[in-house]
Amino acid sequence: MSRRLRGLLITLVCALAGVAVAWWAATRGVPAEPEVTERARAAAEGLRDSHVYVDPSADGVFTEAELSRLDAAAAASDPQAFLVVWPDSPEAGYRFSSDVLGQIGRLTSRPGLYIEVSPGADLSSVDVGITGEYFSVYGALDDDGEWTSARETARLLEEIEANDGREYELGVDTSSHYWGGTGGTITAGLLIGVLSGGVAGPLILGGWFAVRRRRTRT
Repeated sequence: MSRRLRGLLITLVCALAGVAVAWWAATRGVPAEPEVTERARAAAEGLRDSHVYVDPSADGVFTEAELSRLDAAAAASDPQAFLVVWPDSPEAGYRFSSDVLGQIGRLTSRPGLYIEVSPGADLSSVDVGITGEYFSVYGALDDDGEWTSARETARLLEEIEANDGREYELGVDTSSHYWGGTGGTITAGLLIGVLSGGVAGPLILGGWFAVRRRRTRT
């Protein structure tokens, strides 16, 4: 086998190793998808023909008139909005609200803005099935006043109105957010591989020939 061919093979091996290292670095921080709980399945079922789901444990928190106003506004919004009303629970099985909201949206197959409403706690939202202008609903009421359904309803109506009319497209951007996206991940891997191959290849090849020459002399 010629010296040039050996060098090319070593460089190729280093390049493949660089791609593997870059891919590992890009994906090692991505958490596993949590299991879908019965709580999420019940919410998805309730949102199949409505825009507001109220968990049985939160029944009576909002008046029927308030829920009707929220449902009508959420249905008329573009993109549509979907509200999940339930108590904030650390035992729900989710680290982030976006996890369960994303699962609910995928179960319903209804794209739009999904908002978690936990009375007295922070609001949270996530886009499901759409890609477009960034929009987020987060945090509690601005002042330290007592939480009331009327005040929360007013705030939710404002958020739904702000959501209405923003630019978006159906579909989800599935590219990686690490290394500048999936294309960036591949490019980074190839770059690391080429650089490591260009440096490590000649060093390994030179060391191999040095050892071989020493053995030949002895």
